[in-house]
Amino acid sequence: MRSLIPFRIAARLLLVLFGLAFLFQVAVLAGLIPTEMVWGGRLRNAEERTVGALVSGSVLLFAMALVRVRMGKTSKRLQGLGRWGMWAMAALFALNTVGNVFALDAREALIFTPVTLVLALLCWRLAVEKQPIAR
Repeated sequence: MRSLIPFRIAARLLLVLFGLAFLFQVAVLAGLIPTEMVWGGRLRNAEERTVGALVSGSVLLFAMALVRVRMGKTSKRLQGLGRWGMWAMAALFALNTVGNVFALDAREALIFTPVTLVLALLCWRLAVEKQPIAR
């Protein structure tokens, strides 16, 4: 997979996907997305949806920051944190993929299972690179 997806393309694609996912969470927060279509369909009310969207949005912003660290856009002292953080994100999105498979809402399972799988693979791609290419 390392040779299939160049580091820079994987990083840029992650930034785009995380940005789109963040916008989705803004739509969830605004009540434009049905409550049953997020968090595995297990949320009971609008308050839980709000908390879930805020948590998800925060994780996505942190993930975007980690990608920028891996791209060499920040201090070199943060590179180790960026690499370990991408391993954690890869694990998080892999677990999220499993959760989406078992979502109570079929729309969530069909739409977000492949999305989180791609995110997990792209995070893994950034994590395995020993020395990121700064540009």
